[in-house]
Amino acid sequence: MLDNATDIANGSVTEQPLDYSDLEVTGYRLVHGYISGTICFLGVLFNVCNVAVWSRKALRTSTSLLLTTLSVADGCSVFMYLLYVTYYFTATGPSELIYHTKAGMYLVVICFHQFITFHTFSNWITISLAIFRYLKVCHPNIGKKTCTRKRALLTIGIVFVATTLASSPFYLYYEVYDLAEDGVGFSGYWIRKTSFAVAHVDYQTTLAWLYGVIFKVGPCLAMMILCSLIARNLYNADKRRGNMAAGIDSNGNRISSGYRRTTKMLIIIGVIYVAAELPIGIVSLVSGLQYSESHFFYFLLYSYVGDLLDTLTVINGSVNLIVYVTMSRQYRLEFKRTVLGRFVKKYAVTETVETGYTNDTNNQELSQPSLDVLSRDLKDKTRTTETDGGVSVTSALV
Repeated sequence: MLDNATDIANGSVTEQPLDYSDLEVTGYRLVHGYISGTICFLGVLFNVCNVAVWSRKALRTSTSLLLTTLSVADGCSVFMYLLYVTYYFTATGPSELIYHTKAGMYLVVICFHQFITFHTFSNWITISLAIFRYLKVCHPNIGKKTCTRKRALLTIGIVFVATTLASSPFYLYYEVYDLAEDGVGFSGYWIRKTSFAVAHVDYQTTLAWLYGVIFKVGPCLAMMILCSLIARNLYNADKRRGNMAAGIDSNGNRISSGYRRTTKMLIIIGVIYVAAELPIGIVSLVSGLQYSESHFFYFLLYSYVGDLLDTLTVINGSVNLIVYVTMSRQYRLEFKRTVLGRFVKKYAVTETVETGYTNDTNNQELSQPSLDVLSRDLKDKTRTTETDGGVSVTSALV
C-alpha cells in the first residue's frame, strides 16, 4: 500500500508541479482512488450485513462464529484502506511533491499498519474456516468432537494474538518527516525508512520474507491443499451414486444438499482468497532473494502493479456477501429477515421452505436448539399465513 510512496526525491526538485502529469502519476493511478474507494465503501456495508446475519441466534455454530469474525476482520481492513485511499489518492495525491500535512502522513502510516494487521487476521481466519470444514467433511467423527463453538472462539483468540505479534515488526519501518530536512524548495511531510531500517538491511529482508511467506504464500498453499482435499472428498462421494441416492458419503454419514452448498461456498471463498493473495506473496518472496536491495527491489517492482494488486486485496475483503447470497439458502433467509426486513415489510415474513432435517447432527449447519429458535421465530411471524393444509412453518438449512 505504501509501496509507491516510499522512495522520495533526493533534493533535486526545486519547485512544486501544478498537476499530476508533472508528477508522473498516470494510467490506473489516476482512478485508483475512486475505484478502490468505492469497493471499500461497499465492502464496509457488505461486511456489516454479514455480521448482522451470521451473528443471529439461529446460526450459533462454529462455522457461523468464524464467518462473523471473518466479516469483522474484512470490514476493519477495507475501512482502513478506505481512509488511506481517500486521503492519499482522492483528497491529495500520491506524490511527495504535493503538500501533505503531518497529520495526513500519520494517517497513512497508521492505516497502513492496521490494514496489514486486520488483513492478516482475516487471512488466517479463512485458513481456520478451511481447517474446520476439512475436519467436518473428511474426518466427521473428529470434527464432531473438535469443531465446537468453544474451540472456534479459542482459535479466534490465538489467531488474533499471533497475527498482532507477527505484524508488530512493521511498525519499525516507516516514519514521518519534514521535507525541509532534504533542503527542497517547498514544505510538507512525507514518509521514509527509519534509521533502524536503514542501518539493518537484514531487517528489511526479514520483513519481505515474513510478509511473503507467513502472510501470503504459506496461507495460500495451505488453502489450496485443504480445498483440494475437501473437493476430492465431495467428488468421491458424488461418484458413489448408490449411496448418494440415500445421501450417504464414503464414511457412512448423511450429507444434506444444504451442507454441500455451504462446503462449496467455503471452497469458493478459498479460491478467491488464493487468487487475490498469491501474486502479492510471490512478488514479496522474490524480493527477499535480493538481500542488499530487498526492500527497494520489492517496492520498485511492486510500483508497476501495486495499485492493481491492492484493488484485488480489497475486492477479496468485500465480495463474500455476493458468494453467501449466491450459494447459501440459509444466508438468504436470514438476510431477508435481518436486513431487508427492516426496510421492506414483506421480507419481514420469510417464505416457507422444506427443511430436510434429519437426526444426524454431523451434517447440520444449525444445531437442534438453534433450529428450535429459528422455527419458533418463524412461527411468530407466519402465524397468520394460511396454506391449503393450514400453517406451514419450516426453515431453510444451508
